[in-house]
Amino acid sequence: MRTIVTDQSWKGPAWVSTATIAALVVGVVLGTSLATRTDALAQPSVTFSGESAVLMNFVAPAQTADFERVMRAYSAGLSGSDNAESNQMGAGLKVFRAAEPGLNNTVLYLWIVDHVVSGANYAVTPVLNDEVQPGPPGNGVEVQELYEAYIGSLEGGGQQQVNMTLVMEF
Repeated sequence: MRTIVTDQSWKGPAWVSTATIAALVVGVVLGTSLATRTDALAQPSVTFSGESAVLMNFVAPAQTADFERVMRAYSAGLSGSDNAESNQMGAGLKVFRAAEPGLNNTVLYLWIVDHVVSGANYAVTPVLNDEVQPGPPGNGVEVQELYEAYIGSLEGGGQQQVNMTLVMEF
C-alpha cells in the first residue's frame, strides 16, 4: 500500500531528472544552432561528399576587395603548389560573384567545384598556411593578415555548403 511519504519520495527525484534532461536537450539544440560565425569558420576542414559542390560565401559589401584578394592568394596557392592534390583542387574550382544580393544584402560569392577531389580539404586557412610564401622563415604575418581579411569579410550566414550528384545532363 502506498503512503504519502512513498509518493513524495519518488516524485522529487523524477522531477529533477526530467528538468535536467530537458535543460540538456535545450542547451545542445541552442548550442549547435546558434554557433557563432567565427566557430563555423574556424573549422579545420571543408570537404565535399558529392561529385560536384557549391560553397556559398556571404560577404560584407564593404569587404569584397578583401575577399577577392584572399581568393587570389588561395588560387595561387592551389595552382602553384608542388602538391598534386592541391593542383587538382584548383583545376576544378571556380569562384563566381552573383549579380543579385545574398542573404541579408550580402554579396554572394559561389565556389563551383566540378569534379571534387575526394577527401581533399578545401578550407582556405590550411591552403594559405601550406602554400603562401610568407617571406623569411617564421614570418607568418602575410598569412595571418590574409586569414583576418578572410574572416572579416564573411558575414550573415558565413558559408553554406551544397554537395551535388549529377542526375541528368543536357
